[in-house]
Amino acid sequence: MGGALLQGDVSAAFGFNPVALIGLLLAGVLGMLWAVEAAAGQAVRLPRALSARLQRVPASHWLIAALVAAVVYTLARNLL
Repeated sequence: MGGALLQGDVSAAFGFNPVALIGLLLAGVLGMLWAVEAAAGQAVRLPRALSARLQRVPASHWLIAALVAAVVYTLARNLL
């Protein structure tokens, strides 16, 4: 995947590992938002209603959901 990204072939990188590519893009966007805020810029936050709804879900439920999604993706990718 890294070689495809270095050559600018995003579609091939997505074909190799879509979850890792989306994770890299998400980490890049979040890192950019953090850098802007750290440089005394305006903080970017979720809307209050959405933030309150997401905070009501316990952290352990988020962890379990992420682990189940990872296991399902791994099994589906390797068996199909």
